Amino acid sequence: MRSTITILLTGIMLACSAMADNVTALRPAINNAAAKHGVDPVLMEAIIRLESGNATSRAARRKNNLAGIMGRKGQRTYASKEACVEDLARILGNYRAKGRVTVPQIARVYCASTNKWIRSVNSYMSQIRSGKYGALEQKGSAE
Repeated sequence: MRSTITILLTGIMLACSAMADNVTALRPAINNAAAKHGVDPVLMEAIIRLESGNATSRAARRKNNLAGIMGRKGQRTYASKEACVEDLARILGNYRAKGRVTVPQIARVYCASTNKWIRSVNSYMSQIRSGKYGALEQKGSAE
Protein backbone atom coordinates (compact mmCIF):
# COMPACT_ATOMS: atom_id res chain seq x y z
CA MET A 1 0.00 0.00 0.00
CA ARG A 2 2.75 2.42 0.98
CA SER A 3 4.75 1.69 -2.19
CA THR A 4 1.63 2.24 -4.33
CA ILE A 5 1.13 5.67 -2.76
CA THR A 6 4.81 6.50 -3.25
CA ILE A 7 4.64 5.50 -6.92
CA LEU A 8 1.47 7.51 -7.41
CA LEU A 9 2.95 10.61 -5.77
CA THR A 10 6.15 10.23 -7.77
CA GLY A 11 4.09 10.08 -10.97
CA ILE A 12 2.18 13.20 -10.02
CA MET A 13 5.41 15.04 -9.22
CA LEU A 14 6.92 14.01 -12.56
CA ALA A 15 3.81 15.16 -14.41
CA CYS A 16 3.97 18.53 -12.65
CA SER A 17 7.66 18.82 -13.50
CA ALA A 18 6.91 18.11 -17.14
CA MET A 19 4.32 20.89 -17.19
CA ALA A 20 6.78 23.31 -15.65
CA ASP A 21 9.40 22.30 -18.19
CA ASN A 22 7.11 23.39 -21.04
CA VAL A 23 7.71 26.98 -19.96
CA THR A 24 11.22 26.54 -18.58
CA ALA A 25 12.30 25.30 -22.02
CA LEU A 26 11.20 28.66 -23.43
CA ARG A 27 13.51 30.67 -21.14
CA PRO A 28 16.08 31.38 -23.89
CA ALA A 29 13.31 32.84 -26.08
CA ILE A 30 11.86 34.72 -23.10
CA ASN A 31 15.26 36.15 -22.14
CA ASN A 32 16.06 37.22 -25.72
CA ALA A 33 12.67 38.87 -26.27
CA ALA A 34 12.78 40.55 -22.85
CA ALA A 35 16.24 41.99 -23.52
CA LYS A 36 15.19 43.19 -26.98
CA HIS A 37 12.17 45.05 -25.61
CA GLY A 38 13.60 46.09 -22.22
CA VAL A 39 11.20 44.14 -20.03
CA ASP A 40 11.58 41.79 -17.07
CA PRO A 41 11.88 38.15 -18.19
CA VAL A 42 10.56 36.96 -14.81
CA LEU A 43 7.42 39.02 -15.35
CA MET A 44 7.05 37.52 -18.83
CA GLU A 45 7.45 33.98 -17.52
CA ALA A 46 4.95 34.65 -14.72
CA ILE A 47 2.35 35.92 -17.19
CA ILE A 48 2.94 32.92 -19.44
CA ARG A 49 2.63 30.46 -16.55
CA LEU A 50 -0.57 32.09 -15.33
CA GLU A 51 -2.29 32.68 -18.66
CA SER A 52 -1.49 29.28 -20.15
CA GLY A 53 -1.63 26.99 -17.12
CA ASN A 54 2.10 26.32 -17.53
CA ALA A 55 1.72 26.01 -21.32
CA THR A 56 -1.00 23.36 -21.06
CA SER A 57 -4.11 25.41 -21.89
CA ARG A 58 -6.12 24.82 -25.04
CA ALA A 59 -4.93 28.16 -26.47
CA ALA A 60 -1.30 27.24 -25.74
CA ARG A 61 -1.66 23.85 -27.40
CA ARG A 62 -3.80 24.81 -30.41
CA LYS A 63 -2.92 28.44 -31.04
CA ASN A 64 0.58 28.71 -29.52
CA ASN A 65 -0.94 31.52 -27.44
CA LEU A 66 0.87 31.30 -24.12
CA ALA A 67 -0.09 34.68 -22.75
CA GLY A 68 -3.84 35.01 -23.30
CA ILE A 69 -3.20 37.71 -25.89
CA MET A 70 -6.42 38.85 -27.50
CA GLY A 71 -7.05 40.16 -30.99
CA ARG A 72 -10.15 41.60 -32.62
CA LYS A 73 -11.63 38.14 -33.15
CA GLY A 74 -10.68 36.55 -29.84
CA GLN A 75 -7.42 34.91 -28.82
CA ARG A 76 -4.62 35.40 -31.29
CA THR A 77 -3.02 32.46 -33.07
CA TYR A 78 0.77 32.31 -33.46
CA ALA A 79 2.97 30.32 -35.80
CA SER A 80 5.07 29.22 -32.83
CA LYS A 81 5.32 29.60 -29.08
CA GLU A 82 8.41 31.73 -29.62
CA ALA A 83 6.36 34.11 -31.80
CA CYS A 84 3.92 34.52 -28.92
CA VAL A 85 6.80 35.17 -26.50
CA GLU A 86 8.10 37.88 -28.85
CA ASP A 87 4.63 39.48 -29.09
CA LEU A 88 4.24 39.47 -25.30
CA ALA A 89 7.61 41.21 -24.96
CA ARG A 90 6.57 43.78 -27.59
CA ILE A 91 3.29 44.46 -25.75
CA LEU A 92 5.04 44.81 -22.39
CA GLY A 93 7.66 47.05 -24.03
CA ASN A 94 4.88 49.30 -25.30
CA TYR A 95 3.41 49.44 -21.80
CA ARG A 96 6.84 50.30 -20.42
CA ALA A 97 7.19 53.16 -22.91
CA LYS A 98 3.91 54.56 -21.53
CA GLY A 99 5.14 54.29 -17.92
CA ARG A 100 3.31 51.06 -17.05
CA VAL A 101 5.99 49.01 -15.34
CA THR A 102 4.48 47.58 -12.15
CA VAL A 103 2.20 44.54 -12.12
CA PRO A 104 -0.84 46.64 -11.01
CA GLN A 105 -0.19 49.21 -13.77
CA ILE A 106 0.10 46.46 -16.37
CA ALA A 107 -2.95 44.62 -15.06
CA ARG A 108 -5.20 47.63 -15.65
CA VAL A 109 -4.69 47.33 -19.43
CA TYR A 110 -3.81 43.64 -19.80
CA CYS A 111 -6.71 41.83 -18.17
CA ALA A 112 -10.21 42.19 -16.80
CA SER A 113 -9.90 40.61 -13.33
CA THR A 114 -7.06 42.77 -12.08
CA ASN A 115 -6.85 41.94 -8.35
CA LYS A 116 -6.72 38.18 -8.79
CA TRP A 117 -4.37 38.54 -11.77
CA ILE A 118 -2.02 40.81 -9.80
CA ARG A 119 -1.86 38.34 -6.90
CA SER A 120 -1.30 35.41 -9.24
CA VAL A 121 1.42 37.09 -11.31
CA ASN A 122 3.22 38.26 -8.16
CA SER A 123 2.99 34.74 -6.73
CA TYR A 124 4.45 33.21 -9.88
CA MET A 125 7.23 35.81 -9.92
CA SER A 126 8.16 34.88 -6.34
CA GLN A 127 8.12 31.17 -7.19
CA ILE A 128 10.28 31.71 -10.28
CA ARG A 129 12.80 33.83 -8.38
CA SER A 130 12.93 31.28 -5.55
CA GLY A 131 13.91 28.55 -8.00
CA LYS A 132 10.72 26.50 -7.96
CA TYR A 133 10.95 26.06 -11.74
CA GLY A 134 14.73 25.72 -11.86
CA ALA A 135 17.55 28.18 -11.54
CA LEU A 136 17.38 31.39 -13.51
CA GLU A 137 20.28 32.19 -15.80
CA GLN A 138 22.70 34.65 -14.28
CA LYS A 139 23.93 37.39 -16.57
CA GLY A 140 27.63 38.17 -16.48
CA SER A 141 27.17 41.92 -16.61
CA ALA A 142 24.74 44.42 -15.19
CA GLU A 143 22.10 45.82 -17.57
